[in-house]
Amino acid sequence: MTGRLAGRVAIVTGAAHRGSDGLNIGGAIAAEFVAEGARVVAADVDAAAVAELADVLNTDRPAVVAVPTDVRDEAQLVALVERTLQDFGGLDVLVNNAGVFRGDDGPIGELGAEVWDDVMAVNVRGPMLLTRHALPALVASGHGVVLNTASTHSMGGDRRLSAYGASKAALNALSQYVATQYGKQGVRCNAVCPGATASPPLRRGTPEVLAVYDHHTLNPRINTPADLAKVYAFLASDDAVGINGMVLRVDGGLLAHQPYTPDLAALAAATTGPLLGA
Repeated sequence: MTGRLAGRVAIVTGAAHRGSDGLNIGGAIAAEFVAEGARVVAADVDAAAVAELADVLNTDRPAVVAVPTDVRDEAQLVALVERTLQDFGGLDVLVNNAGVFRGDDGPIGELGAEVWDDVMAVNVRGPMLLTRHALPALVASGHGVVLNTASTHSMGGDRRLSAYGASKAALNALSQYVATQYGKQGVRCNAVCPGATASPPLRRGTPEVLAVYDHHTLNPRINTPADLAKVYAFLASDDAVGINGMVLRVDGGLLAHQPYTPDLAALAAATTGPLLGA
């Protein structure tokens, strides 16, 4: 098998196939890794969805093993690494992609401690523990890579999703600490910050919400999971050997502009003459 990840073994958490909705971000990452020659251990709390992903991706060759995993449970994370080593004999890439995006994650003044604790358990504690247990194998590989899925919510406030944004900011910092502490041992660690992504949950949203995201994205369309997956494959490959400890926005330009730029562009398109006085 050829490809940038030929011969590599990867764990991807939060990897699932959502039936008629298709691949989520983790599922798309797993699919891209397989296309680039890797073997993948796909993990997700939804046993049926991760099994469906393996069925979809194993049509050409047996490259994916599905392991139902709740990243809040350390024993399951230990078992996930052990299963990877047992089935594939090593580990080269860890993608901490599992995350929770709760509807009751609201403003700080209304945020319950149980919501905060659950979001932190999935989005920060889980990646830390899985990285901890995977590190011996990643160091042994000689070219280990850890990729953490953060978010543009880590870079700016929102009217809600307080715990989510804080957890993703913590994940950015965790990525830099792993890079600092294990770079000399051959392990690279980077955080990827997607913006609005046409994943199954967003596609099920209202047209008005989708229009807002599209309005503030500089690219002609918002990213798909497949678009993001190509970035992960690059960062996991030797082509990205010089990139370590980075927090990389992959948001189609969502945060690249002044907040008022799309509104001024729309106003200019509807106005004759200059918008500002001489």
